Amino acid sequence: MPNSPVAARRFTRRAATGGLILLIIPAGLLAYFWYSAWHTSHVNDQRRQAALTSILAQARDATTDTTHALNTNSTTDTDALTGIIWQHTHAPLIAYDASRRTFTATASRSADYSEEVLLPGGGPVTVNRCFTFTSTRGTSAIWTTTMTEQDEQLCRPGQTIDHRATLAKERIRNMSAAQLTRADVTQALDPAHQQDTYVVKDTVRHGQTVTITILIRAQRDVSATAAQCYQFTRNLDGNDAERTTASMPIGTC
Repeated sequence: MPNSPVAARRFTRRAATGGLILLIIPAGLLAYFWYSAWHTSHVNDQRRQAALTSILAQARDATTDTTHALNTNSTTDTDALTGIIWQHTHAPLIAYDASRRTFTATASRSADYSEEVLLPGGGPVTVNRCFTFTSTRGTSAIWTTTMTEQDEQLCRPGQTIDHRATLAKERIRNMSAAQLTRADVTQALDPAHQQDTYVVKDTVRHGQTVTITILIRAQRDVSATAAQCYQFTRNLDGNDAERTTASMPIGTC
């Protein structure tokens, strides 16, 4: 009978079972998403830590290589020593303190890792760290180099100078041999004649190459202390494909 006690009990049991299922499904989904979020965060933390470990290894290697290179070279020329430090630290900003016989190179190091996400849209993430490499020649004529991690703010002037040096290198490479004069290079880099971020100090020709010395500032304010002399060497061969251009920081200009 439709209204019998047995039928009512069966209906009640079925309703309770259905309600329990409806509760279990969202609880299971919640647990799944919680675990997925935890797992994603854990994986990303591991990848980020691996990237940081890679950056620190790069910095330590640069410290060791710089010390070795300085101690296996007998030069005392400031520009040459600046070049040696740059080759191993790739620092766009290298300052020399003559009273302490100390070079301080400021450089940013970076590493990428692939970020894992729950929803589409993940991708490569770049981790940056800022370091100073301090190279000092002791009284025994032995060089030592130490590495210190710094706040990223300290590397920003150097990053700006590095960007401007890259831009200057590209413009010099694209200029004709006849244009590689002080006036024409100044016009190419500083068309408004403000001489604020680029100051072309000299151009010298040696056979099939020309050497251009430029002071590059991080800021337009000429009183700003963040500035670096760069030397650009351009091949004067007429073939565009062979217009090789090299650049490196030097101690003075």
